[in-house]
Amino acid sequence: MSHGGEGSPIGWVREIVLDTTQPEELSRFWARLLGGTPTEWYDGWITLEPPPHGQRLSFQRTAGRSQGVGGMHFDVLVEDLEAAHSAVLASGGSYLQQRWSPRPGPGGEPIPWRVYADPDGHRFCLVVR
Repeated sequence: MSHGGEGSPIGWVREIVLDTTQPEELSRFWARLLGGTPTEWYDGWITLEPPPHGQRLSFQRTAGRSQGVGGMHFDVLVEDLEAAHSAVLASGGSYLQQRWSPRPGPGGEPIPWRVYADPDGHRFCLVVR
């Protein structure tokens, strides 16, 4: 691995970690949407295992809810936007809004994506491409 020379990466993203007061509940929510098994590595730290598509997602117990601060969100690639929408709502997520990609589809059609929040307020989008 390189050590940060100009234009050189200093490492890679090992996992995305969400701060939460309820790591057990939040990990089950994301497991219902993305797959994987919530595994407690130690008290207050749960990771979805195995990584469903190569990216680890972990949940760290903190004193306060993060409410999705910091401008970070997930993009979740789905094949069927309507089916995924229903699954998010059934799992306890909240629908926030629909947006449209500035890049049209192959036939020039508009491509939608939808913005949601998980039960702890972390934002994520369902995208079809």
